Amino acid sequence: MADNPADYLGTTALAVGALGAAAYGVVDGLKLLPWVDLAGFERLFSRRAGVGGRTWIGVSRVALDPLLPALTAAYGQDVMDLLKAQYRSGRSAGDLPRTLRQGVRIGFGLLAAEEIAAIAGRLGIDPAVAGQAAAALSRLRGLRPPAYGESPAQAGAPTEDERAALARLENAIDARIDAALALAERQYVTQTKVLAMLVALAIAFGVGLSLGAAPVACFLVGIAAVPLAPVAKDLATALQAAVQALKGRG
Repeated sequence: MADNPADYLGTTALAVGALGAAAYGVVDGLKLLPWVDLAGFERLFSRRAGVGGRTWIGVSRVALDPLLPALTAAYGQDVMDLLKAQYRSGRSAGDLPRTLRQGVRIGFGLLAAEEIAAIAGRLGIDPAVAGQAAAALSRLRGLRPPAYGESPAQAGAPTEDERAALARLENAIDARIDAALALAERQYVTQTKVLAMLVALAIAFGVGLSLGAAPVACFLVGIAAVPLAPVAKDLATALQAAVQALKGRG
């Protein structure tokens, strides 16, 4: 044990934080297992929608199942493998958001108007608005330059109401994608912390009991390790400064 209480407290904080960092390292190594690496993916697509998520206790509310037909039309039958790979590589900070948005827009250009209206309905869009949005997309696919003296409407351009409906649909899709990615990210971070805490507890008990430490002390160290890992150095410095200040007053 260090003679100086400030050194003792600072060393303890650094040691506990180092245990948390080591636990995070172990969890990072476990990402070779798809079940760990795909944490949160079930908030994007359910298993029923295309073998998307993991085997998970209970049923998670998913957000992007209605968009799967459009994504499949754009990227083919292996779309889920593509999305899983991009989820692993960066999740919401990588290429996945762009791939989802781009895939939906490409897919809508390939689907029939009835299928587009059905997707819009599953997203909660009013049936009348969904029909107008689908009609706008159909018109845009067959749009030709207006002939001399011909108005855009006569050339087959969407009406103002149809364009407004299409904008509402696009906004709803973007909002749904953003919300789903946020939920998936939160679940990924939460599971990573929980796994790291379990690893830290296992190490704390394994090492502590072998050295004769009390089980309660092992438990406290294991529980505190993960939260302390990002701030261990700053906390150690703060503790040293606080103890030195108290000693100066004495």
